[in-house]
Amino acid sequence: MEKRRSVYLKTVLALALGIIFLVPIYWMIIVALKPEGNSAVTIAEWFNFANLTLDNFRKVLSESQILRWTWNSFFISIVTAVISVFICSLAAFAFSKLKFKSSKFFYVLLSLGLLIPTEAIIIPLYNVSMKLNLLDSAWGIILPGLTNPLGIILIKQFMDGIPNEYIEAAQLDGCKSFKIWWYVCLPLTRTAMVSVGIFNFLLAWNNFIWPFISITSGENMVLATGIPTFLSNNTLVLNTVMAASALAAIPAMVVFILLQKQIIQGVSMSGVKG
Repeated sequence: MEKRRSVYLKTVLALALGIIFLVPIYWMIIVALKPEGNSAVTIAEWFNFANLTLDNFRKVLSESQILRWTWNSFFISIVTAVISVFICSLAAFAFSKLKFKSSKFFYVLLSLGLLIPTEAIIIPLYNVSMKLNLLDSAWGIILPGLTNPLGIILIKQFMDGIPNEYIEAAQLDGCKSFKIWWYVCLPLTRTAMVSVGIFNFLLAWNNFIWPFISITSGENMVLATGIPTFLSNNTLVLNTVMAASALAAIPAMVVFILLQKQIIQGVSMSGVKG
């Protein structure tokens, strides 16, 4: 009886939280579908579907480069995630399985990188990017995003769990360090790499400060910077604001739906040593 009551309470709580989460999304979509000037402030207007229109979405698509910004965000996020996860895996392999002098010192130095906020390196990062002609380009955003101390630490924790007998057996077969990483460590840490890749993708997708500073042309903007720039010219038209916000939210929602199992698994494993 107590178990049934506990399950019932958990179900009710989950439904309540789900409704609380969905209400703002529903209101955003309804306002986006209403004519300009109708903000659907009453409950009756929430369920009045007589005057719905797609004009606000057409306006956003015609007056902004939101499709271009979406493509830029996907390209930058995917390339950053793929390249950074391999760099993190190589660095994690070096710290976990290779013996070299001052490894502990460099690992502590790497860990200290987590304490440095992005705002603290904006000025030197801007100067370096300007000298390398990387400003206002996709690679100017991708290259600084390839460094991820947290990703190295997480993958290293999983590689520490790989028995050293596997490494010794590969060495007896004549494998060098790169082959040991490729054929032994890489397959055994695939799950951790997927989790780190998803986190890197989300970090690159939501990155705002550096793209806002480094990108100056409209066609090279990403969603995180393009949408606020567009909305700054339409702050008085709530329907247009909600339409742009809805279009910007669709890609992130699709990615979450497709990768929700991996995201949840990555969150649960991030605090567990493999």
